[in-house]
Amino acid sequence: MKKEEILEKSRNENKNKDMYAIEVESKACKYAALALIILATIYYCFEIFTGKGSNPAFYSMISLYCSIVYGAKALKIEKHRKLNTTSAIIWGILTIMLIVQYFGVL
Repeated sequence: MKKEEILEKSRNENKNKDMYAIEVESKACKYAALALIILATIYYCFEIFTGKGSNPAFYSMISLYCSIVYGAKALKIEKHRKLNTTSAIIWGILTIMLIVQYFGVL
């Protein structure tokens, strides 16, 4: 494939898209996910330490989100594929464990 063909394909793929806006949205999603994880951890620890029990359903939703994000990155982005795959698997296992805990199977 010639350089001009590659450039033309790239232009067509990014047609009517603001690359800066896409980058800002991507970073915003990362910060939102991090904030969700921190807040969920605070809630989870508070519930455990105050004797209110725990709410694994809430935390399982957060871990499922992280699993999907890392899984999508592992499939779509070559860079850091092994790290993203490992992260997706770990978050997926945590999700399964929390779902099982919620339904009282453990």
